[in-house]
Order: sequence, then C-alpha cells, then structure tokens
Amino acid sequence: MKRLLVMIIILLCFSEDFFAQSKPISVLVTKEIQSSITTVPNIDLSSSSSKKSVLLAVVASLLVPGMGELYAGSFESGKYNLIAEGSLWFTYSGFRMHSNWLRQDAQTFANQHASANFDNKDDNYSVNIGNFNTTDEYNEAKMRNRESDLVYTSGQYKWQWDTDASRLRFKDLRIRSDEVKNNAKFFIAAIVVNHIISAFTAGRKAAAYNKSLSTLDNLQIQTYTFNTGYTGSQIDGLGINITAKF
Repeated sequence: MKRLLVMIIILLCFSEDFFAQSKPISVLVTKEIQSSITTVPNIDLSSSSSKKSVLLAVVASLLVPGMGELYAGSFESGKYNLIAEGSLWFTYSGFRMHSNWLRQDAQTFANQHASANFDNKDDNYSVNIGNFNTTDEYNEAKMRNRESDLVYTSGQYKWQWDTDASRLRFKDLRIRSDEVKNNAKFFIAAIVVNHIISAFTAGRKAAAYNKSLSTLDNLQIQTYTFNTGYTGSQIDGLGINITAKF
C-alpha cells in the first residue's frame, strides 16, 4: 500500500513538471524519427488525366489553324499559322473584290458603248460581246458553223459597239477580271496547305506533350521537414527525396 502511494506521488510530480514545460514532446525525438513523423504527402505527378488528345489537336487545327497548337500548350508556333490564315483570307478577299470591280467596270462600259444588258446573262454572253461588234455578226458566225442552238433570238441579247476600240477595251477589262479571279484560287490552295501544316504540327506538339508527362510519371518526389531537438518546436530544415524509375 505504501509502495502504491509512493508511485502515485512520483507520477503526480512528474506530470506537474511535464505540463509546466512549454517544449513539445517533439524536442525529445531524434532527427530520424521526427523526419518520418512530419513527412509531407508525396507530390503526385500522375499525368493520366491531363494528357492531350492528339486527334483533338489535329481536328482543331484543321478547322482553325493554331488552335490545335494552343490546345497542346504550344501556341508559340501555332500563332504563326493563325496569322497566316488571317492574312491569306484577307488577300483572297481583296483579289475577289478587285475582280468584281473590274467586271462591274467592264459591264458598265459595255452598257454605255454597246447598249448591252447583263441581267440574267452567263459568262458566255460577256465573252461573245468582246469578240463580235454586233449581235447580227455573232449570229451569222454561229449559223456558218452550224451552231444554230447558240444563236441569240431574244432582243435582250442585242448589242452594237460604237467603235471597235470600245469593244477591245471591254474585252481587256473582262480578261483582267477573270485573271484576277483565277489568281485568287491560288490563295485558297495556300489556305488548305496552311490547315494541313498546322494540323500536322499540332499532332506532333500534343504527342510531345504526352511524352514529357510520361517521363514525369517515372519520378517520385517526397518532401519532409525535420527538427534536431535544439530549437524547440521550430522547423530546422526541409528535405526532399527524388526517385526515378527506369
């Protein structure tokens, strides 16, 4: 009974002395034990949910050049395809507008100097006006060639140039209009090529991005803090472990 009483007294004294101290129990723990206790959760570098779809990147650039590269995280190269796209469409529109202006000028000129009416007429009508001075001259040529189905019988197709020089002036304007319109087609081809190049680049960038993430998947990073026991509850330092799997 006396022994039990003595043990209780000693325990109470120890407890009073323990709670009177401001130092945490961590100061009594060695560096190795403290490190394992205060380990920060491992950094998860898993990339399975953040990989880029190569197909989506390709389709995006096929629709709008540069967008696939933006999706793949490489707009630095894609921006040039986007700029080229805008420039090509702007130039194409300029050529088409210029062609239409020349054609309108030619038709206005023909109306003034040959009384020609272009309403509901096809391009062959414009070609014929430039090659013949009058409707009768054109019809006679078609009858000689036994092309009676091409003869103009309606009064809406009649024309008569005031001078041969006026006819040649109209013909020159019409040809220039067609040439500008045909040149515009080259820009459509360039636009198609730009889409293909951008799509190819976007696919490569997406694949490279996924490959870089796959490399990170093989890395495991572990960080931790440690306390030497000489500075109370303060953290004495930080540590990091990097493990690579091959």
